[in-house]
Amino acid sequence: MDETIVRRLVDATGCSAFLAFGADNFRYLTGATLPFAENYPERQAVAIIPSEGNTCVVVTPVDWLQAVKDQEWMEGAVAYDENEGPHPAAFVKTLSKTLTEMGLNKGKLGYDAERTSAGLVEALRASTKAKLTPVDGVLSEARITKTPAEVALIESSCEFADRGIIHALNHLEGTLWGPGYTIPEFAERVRVHAFESGASGVGHIAVTMGDDTRLEYTPHRGDVDEDILIRTDITTSSMGYWSSISRMAYTGYAPIEVEDAYAENQALKLLAESLLIPGTRCDKIYAKIKSEAEKAGVKLHGSIIGYGVGCSHFEAPFLVEGYPEELKPGNVIALGVSTLGPRREIYVDRDVYEITNEGARKLSWYRNWDTIYEVTGFRAVH
Repeated sequence: MDETIVRRLVDATGCSAFLAFGADNFRYLTGATLPFAENYPERQAVAIIPSEGNTCVVVTPVDWLQAVKDQEWMEGAVAYDENEGPHPAAFVKTLSKTLTEMGLNKGKLGYDAERTSAGLVEALRASTKAKLTPVDGVLSEARITKTPAEVALIESSCEFADRGIIHALNHLEGTLWGPGYTIPEFAERVRVHAFESGASGVGHIAVTMGDDTRLEYTPHRGDVDEDILIRTDITTSSMGYWSSISRMAYTGYAPIEVEDAYAENQALKLLAESLLIPGTRCDKIYAKIKSEAEKAGVKLHGSIIGYGVGCSHFEAPFLVEGYPEELKPGNVIALGVSTLGPRREIYVDRDVYEITNEGARKLSWYRNWDTIYEVTGFRAVH
C-alpha cells in the first residue's frame, strides 16, 4: 500500500498510530507476508504504523523477523522471545516497551479488533496508558479499492490456481482405466501444482466428487472413478494477495443432463458478470440473479454469489442480500453463482474480476471454462 495513504488513514482517525495484528492487515500495511501466520493463530505479531514523520516498527517472533526483512522491510523491527512467558505475556511486554520507546504509550491507538483476541487487548491495556480504539471499518474501506500493483498480484494468484487444477486434471488423463487416483491424491496434486506454478500459499482446498458434490465440503475420501462429477475449490496467494477459484470437471464424456445443468449455471454467471459495473448496488446484483434463477426454474445454492478478495480470500464487497454498497473501480470480486443440478449436486464456476470504469475485467483468464472440463484420456482438451 502507498505510504502516503497509510499516514492519511492514521491522521483521519485522530490516532497516533495503527496497530495491525491480523496477518492480512499486517501484509496490507507493510508489504510483508508473515510465513504461514494463519496456521499459527497463537503466535503474535504487529505492525505499528504511526502518523507521518515517524518510523514504522514491526514486532514479531524471532524466526519471523528475518522473513519480514527479506521482503525489503527497511524500517524498524523488533523480535521477541516467545519463551519469556506464557502467551501473550512475552509479546505484550515487548510491544508495550516498543510503544514507550516510540512515544506512543499515552496516545490514541487504532487497532484491528476483529483480528485480535480480547485477552491480548486487555493485557495490552493493563500495560500502557494509551487509549485503544477499533479501526476495522477504516481498514476495510481502504482495502476495498485495490491499486494496480495489488490487482497484478491477484491476477497472478488466479493463474496459479487454474494451473494447479489443470495440471492435476492432466494426471487423470489415461489413469481412469488403470490403477487410478484416490481423491486425496488428486487434491494433493492440485495443491502441489499450484505451488510449482508459483503460488506463495494455498489456503482452503476442497475436492468433491460424485454424491459428495451435493456438499460444500467433505473430507477428501474415496477413489476417482469413471463418469462422475468433480468440483475443485481452492484459494491461493501470490505474495499475500489471494484468489478464490472453483472449477467443474467430469470423468468421461458428460451426459446431456450434466451439460444442461452447467449451461444453466453459466447463463446466470454471465448475467451476473454483465452487472459488475461501477455504481451498481451489490444487493441489487444478487436480487437480479435470484429473480432470473426463479424464472428459469434453477435452484440457487447458498446466499452469496460474490465477494472481495485481496489480502484475504473473503472480504468486502459482498454480493449478497442486505449489502447496499455500490461497486467502484478498483474493487476485485470473486464471482461464483452456485446452482443445484438434477441430483442436487452443486455447480459453481468461480472467476475473479477487477471492476474498471468500462466494466468487469476477468483476472482468472488462464483457461476458458464455459463448458465443463471432460477428462477423456486425451491431452488435446487442455
